[in-house]
Amino acid sequence: MRTKYILLLLIPVYFSKLAFADEKFAKSFVGVFNEGSRTEVIKYLQKNMSNSQIERYGIDAHVGVLLNQQNTFGQLEVQKHLSAENGNERVRVISSNNDLEYNLMINRERKAPFKINYFTFEDVTSDAQKLTTITAQELKQELTNFIDKLARNEAFSGVVLVAEGKDVLFQEAVGYANRPWRMKNEVETKFSLGSMNKMFTALAALQLIEQGKLKFEDKLIDFVDTSWLPQGEVEAITVRHLLTHTSGFGNFFNDEFNKSNKEAYRDLTAYKPLVSSSPLLFSPGTQNRYSNSGMLMLGLVIESVTGTSYYDYVQENIYNKAGMINTGSFELDSSNQNLATGYLKRSYSDDWVNSIYTRAIKGSPAGGGFSTVGDLHKFAIALTEYKLLSKELTEEAYSEKTDYNSAFWYGYGFSVSGEPNNRIVGHGGAYLGVDARLDIYLDKGFTVVILGNQSDTVAPVRRKINELIARYR
Repeated sequence: MRTKYILLLLIPVYFSKLAFADEKFAKSFVGVFNEGSRTEVIKYLQKNMSNSQIERYGIDAHVGVLLNQQNTFGQLEVQKHLSAENGNERVRVISSNNDLEYNLMINRERKAPFKINYFTFEDVTSDAQKLTTITAQELKQELTNFIDKLARNEAFSGVVLVAEGKDVLFQEAVGYANRPWRMKNEVETKFSLGSMNKMFTALAALQLIEQGKLKFEDKLIDFVDTSWLPQGEVEAITVRHLLTHTSGFGNFFNDEFNKSNKEAYRDLTAYKPLVSSSPLLFSPGTQNRYSNSGMLMLGLVIESVTGTSYYDYVQENIYNKAGMINTGSFELDSSNQNLATGYLKRSYSDDWVNSIYTRAIKGSPAGGGFSTVGDLHKFAIALTEYKLLSKELTEEAYSEKTDYNSAFWYGYGFSVSGEPNNRIVGHGGAYLGVDARLDIYLDKGFTVVILGNQSDTVAPVRRKINELIARYR
């Protein structure tokens, strides 16, 4: 999916000055990206990152992003400098790690000293490549070569599965589940899902709606104690608002969470101080904001309606029904078998950093559970065969909800993309040392699962698979 930007109206004098500076500034950025050590990256971003972005996220976060992107893309071979567009300086590059072509977009402040707000890589698709068709064997071989190269460059660590219906066309595990012990990832390794758990939470709520135990327009205040509720128009929040990220709730992964004892988060009540202390961001239903807190509150609604824990309900009504025997919200201090440890690059170390101490001890309705590629394939089959929910409500979950001011790419707990005859639904998940993606091709019948235990590594793999599926006959 191409990144969308807001059009900025630039007066000719400003545009000409910025365009004149494009190549020089972009060259310095690419130079640091290609050759910069950790300390050089820190110095560069301290000098060139906008103050507003540093104040918002901290310099360490921006350094971490660039270091992890360095690891994912490797050396950038500049093809040509492009004209500025929509406030972005643009450079056409090829990644040495994956051989894919990108437009490197560097967004800078509109006023002097024109410091960096952010940078991103925009996919560039070759039309010639779309014309050539491939067989199943060729798909498997091309994908094997691609992932093996990434693994050699430490640009991907995880497991990939591609299936057509119930038939697995491809699956491969690369990298290490535990780096110090040199324990390799395996097909049955369990990976953190990040936000992918939101699919399961949404399905649980939709099951209760199907059973008549819950309604879309039921009010949140009828199910939770008022001590959970922050300042704002909380009495207006409905179940539908929680499902569509239009409730006004924000994100409990805040400074308070970062400073807290992660061992405390073993049940939903532990999150109450984080949720109740953050006022609503807007009036419910008027806007959308992807919300971990909102999905957590939906988990509380499920507990209130069922009289059981969120975890037990999802285990019995989703995981067990789909045959997902290796999936759950495992407590990280228990003796769990075959769990991958997450790794990433950080500003304070030249080595890989273990992310376990940054995570809640147990996942929540918003994310943080674990699963395998095989279990998620089973989930996709059960979902599309309507074993978890009726056809009507399943298709409701798949469809965008812009009529309710939700994002164009979101339904009820599922991301929505593709075209009318090539709909792709699923969800992604990302956290420190976690990157995951499930794509279900509703019309073509494919299931793609990518589970990684490194930061920022899934996108190139997902792109390559999408290109191969487009050519598959």
